[in-house]
Amino acid sequence: MNYRRKKRSQEHDAADHNHGGASPREPFDHPLVSKAVAEVITTPEALAVLIADIRSHPVVAYDTEFIGEESFYPKLCLVQVATPTALALVDPLPFEAAGHDLGEFFRSIAEPGRTILVHSGDTDIDILRRGAGIEPSDVFDTQVAAALAWMPWPSSLGTVLETLTGYRLGKAHTFTNWDARPLTPAQLGYAADDVRYMHLIWHMLSERLAALGRSDWAASESREQLRSTAFDPEGQLRRLHRTEPLRAGQMAVARALVTLRYDLARKHDMPARVVLPDTAVIELAKRKPTDRSAIGNISGIPRRIASAHAEDIVTAIAGCKAVAIDHDPGNPLADDMRVRAESDQLWNALQVRCASTGLASNLVATRATFSRWYFSVVEARRRGQALGCSEGEAPLFTGGDWRIEAVGCWLEGFLNGTERLELVWSPSGTVAPGFSRAHGV
Repeated sequence: MNYRRKKRSQEHDAADHNHGGASPREPFDHPLVSKAVAEVITTPEALAVLIADIRSHPVVAYDTEFIGEESFYPKLCLVQVATPTALALVDPLPFEAAGHDLGEFFRSIAEPGRTILVHSGDTDIDILRRGAGIEPSDVFDTQVAAALAWMPWPSSLGTVLETLTGYRLGKAHTFTNWDARPLTPAQLGYAADDVRYMHLIWHMLSERLAALGRSDWAASESREQLRSTAFDPEGQLRRLHRTEPLRAGQMAVARALVTLRYDLARKHDMPARVVLPDTAVIELAKRKPTDRSAIGNISGIPRRIASAHAEDIVTAIAGCKAVAIDHDPGNPLADDMRVRAESDQLWNALQVRCASTGLASNLVATRATFSRWYFSVVEARRRGQALGCSEGEAPLFTGGDWRIEAVGCWLEGFLNGTERLELVWSPSGTVAPGFSRAHGV
C-alpha cells in the first residue's frame, strides 16, 4: 500500500468513526437547493431517466470523485450531477463491471447549449472531456467567479457557500477511499452536497458579477483555467529549473527525460511523478549515465522502471545536444537591491488595488511573473523605451486578457504618475476603494 492510499484509508476510517455513518446536516433552506436524498444511479434504466432530465435543462451542476495517485488517468469513482429537478450520484463501477459505456451520459452534460457548473473543475472537466469525446462549450467555475467577487483565491466550495449564505457545510470527505463499496451514508451525503448548492451559488455569483461588470471576466478565466491539461514539457522544465538551476546541456537531457516519463507513465498506467520523480530527473540530467548499469544507482527511480527501461533512459540521454531550452534563466536586476525594493513596493500596491476592488491578487498575477515583468520594464526604461504590461519578452498579461482591463491600465498609469492609490481602511476590516486620478501629483 503506497503512502497516499494509506493516508486515504486512515482518513476514511476516521471519518466513519467521527460521523458514525450519519448523513450531513439538514440542507440550507432555499428554493434553489434540493432537500432530497440523492439518488444513486447503478442501472442503465435509471441512467436513461437521468440523461433525459439533464437534456431538459440548460444548466447542470457537475462534480466527480476520483483517485488520482495510482494511475495515469484518475480512477473515476463517482459522478455527481444536479439539475433543477434531479440530484443524482452515478456510480461508474457497476457500469464498468457490466461493460456499459457512460459516453452518452457524459455527452448529455457536455453537449452544446448547456452551461456546466463546476468548482475547481480542471480534473472534472478532463474526465468529462474524455468520457464525452467532445469539448464542453460553456463552463462556469464557481471558484474562479468567487475570486472576482470579493473572495480569496482559491476558496473551497464550503467557504464560498458560507460567504454567500452564512450556511456552513460539514467536514468534507475529499481524501477518502472513494472506490470502496458500499459507500457510507456520510460519503454519499457529502458527495451530493458538492453539487446540491451549485445552482444557488451560480445564481448569487452571477448577480454579483453582473453588478460589478465582470461576467465576461469570469467566463474568460473559467475557459482558461479549464483548458485541456495537455502534456507541457516546457512547463515541467521551468518547475525543475526553479527547484535546481540546470545548465543548457542538462536542461536538454531533462527535456528528453520528462518526455520519456510521460510516454512510460501512459504505457504503464502510472502517474508520471511515480515513474521518474523530479529529483531523479535532475540527478540523471546532471550525471548523464552512459550505461544501463548506472541507472540503478540513481535515487528515486522505481526498480520496475530501472529494470525494464534503463536502456530507454540511456538512449534518451545519449541523443541530447546542448541546446537552449525555454526556461527562465533569471535576471541580473534581481540582484540590484534598489530595483528589488521598487518591485516589492509596486507589488504591494498592486495587491492593495486588487483588494480594494474585490479581486483576488494571486489570481491576477504571481509574484514571480510580476518581478520578471518589472525587471523588463526597468531594462526598457534604461534604453529610453516605455513598456506596457502586455509587451516585451516577459509580459505581465497576454493580449486580450481580462486582467488588462481589471488592473493593467491602472498599473501602467500608476507607473507613469497619472494614477495614484489611496488607502481607506473600512470598519469591516477591509481595504475600501480609495484610488483616484493623480491630478499631476
